Amino acid sequence: MKKLLKDVLKKVYVLKMIGKNPFKFIEGISMNSKIVKKNMIFVAIKGTKTDGHKFIIDAIQKGANTIICEKSSFSFISIHKHITYVFVSDSMEALGIISSNFYDHPTKKIKLIGITGTNGKTSVATILHQLFSKMGEKNILISTMGIKILSIKYPTKHTTPNIIEINKYLNISIQKGCKYAFMEVSSHGIYQKRIAGLLFQGGVFTNITHDHLDYHRSFDHYLSTKSLFFENLSKKAFALINSDDENSHQIIKKTLAKTYFYGKKKIPISKLKF
Repeated sequence: MKKLLKDVLKKVYVLKMIGKNPFKFIEGISMNSKIVKKNMIFVAIKGTKTDGHKFIIDAIQKGANTIICEKSSFSFISIHKHITYVFVSDSMEALGIISSNFYDHPTKKIKLIGITGTNGKTSVATILHQLFSKMGEKNILISTMGIKILSIKYPTKHTTPNIIEINKYLNISIQKGCKYAFMEVSSHGIYQKRIAGLLFQGGVFTNITHDHLDYHRSFDHYLSTKSLFFENLSKKAFALINSDDENSHQIIKKTLAKTYFYGKKKIPISKLKF
């Protein structure tokens, strides 16, 4: 796949650009300098353990022709001739837009449903994938079990794969005729902005418990991270919520999506949104 840089950067909020050449071709995107190839964009991400800005020179030596980086990390950067440097305020958010642009905006062409919660994400996503397949509806499953397009499986390293992989495989699934996508969305993926730039048609909430507090600072932080997923749903989307969970009302407090409930117990009128 090949795209002009000017098209890949559409809607990216650029603070500054050095070495402008909007008509150069981009043949791939990477956050990992080790797998960079010729004519790729390298996106420098500030990770929790290491800073990707330290690997810019390595990425250039591997063949990257464009570098996406944060202006606050300018001290790491040595300007090289023929390289385009694009400075942004948040590399991870920019990566989401860039990935969507490069892979032809797949979430505008497929109905993407995100499933989030402490427990049950894999089960719900897998059941939906199998149910729709039995009904003859072609779809893609993105889960801890890997990525499955129709009957073909692809391995993944995280519950929520990186945004480049997500857009890549969604694009492939569309080419294979898929109309639906069922995706596990972890709190890590939400907090680390690994779903940035994706347009979800709906979200399913299973439950929330006091697990994963080794990563999140507190239960309130964990809860607010899960809630953020539903806050970002549009008015045209839906939110399907487990009303039996005592925190369900907090999860949907700021959502704009049309809200539906499921559960074993009777749904209190106070929880209903009209």
